[in-house]
Amino acid sequence: MDYRFSPIKYNDSGHIRDSVFSILRNAILEKKLEPGERLVERNIAEQLGVSRTPVREAIRKLELERLVTHIPRKGVVVSEFTKADIIEILLIRASLEALMSNIAATKIKTKEVERLASLAQHISDEQKSGNMKKSNQLNDTFHEIIYKAAESPRLYNLFSTLREYITKFTQVAYSKPGRPEEVWQEHNEIIEALRAQDSFRAETAAKRHVENSNKAFLEMAFSQDEP
Repeated sequence: MDYRFSPIKYNDSGHIRDSVFSILRNAILEKKLEPGERLVERNIAEQLGVSRTPVREAIRKLELERLVTHIPRKGVVVSEFTKADIIEILLIRASLEALMSNIAATKIKTKEVERLASLAQHISDEQKSGNMKKSNQLNDTFHEIIYKAAESPRLYNLFSTLREYITKFTQVAYSKPGRPEEVWQEHNEIIEALRAQDSFRAETAAKRHVENSNKAFLEMAFSQDEP
């Protein structure tokens, strides 16, 4: 394992196991740990300055997400992330976001809807100025308001397992020429549906928005695969 981890800085509010899991997960998603690379409990524990138990527990969680694979006589290795894996995540995302928007429509507060409208404008302004990093951060906040408005903890936790993937996919999708202008229109369709407390419209608008984003991501990410 060439990549080295920095020791965890302990704090009263954090759990060691969760911190280890987050560190390993991010390293894999950011490709600091390459597919096929071994994860050795002892080495990781020593580098992070923790016992092997939280490392072992974190690796088990990574196996559940199929980010790592246990291979007999070789140990735990980083899994290959295929196009099929990405498409599966995108399909799940579309369904979950549509459902959360449907539920949020009858629960969201007026001040939250107005906050969404303000964010949509801010996102568009940052995109026009070329500040895509800030735009992506605001976009995360936009959708987070809707997720929380649904007041469905289990659904929220389920979606949270996909959060890092979705953030990265969105960044790629926004790089497609013309996509930011489409996002502006789609965001406003979602906002109007939520303002009207129309669950069906909110679900339809959210699903259309995510499906368009997914399509843009696939076109940008795999354009070189085309003959």
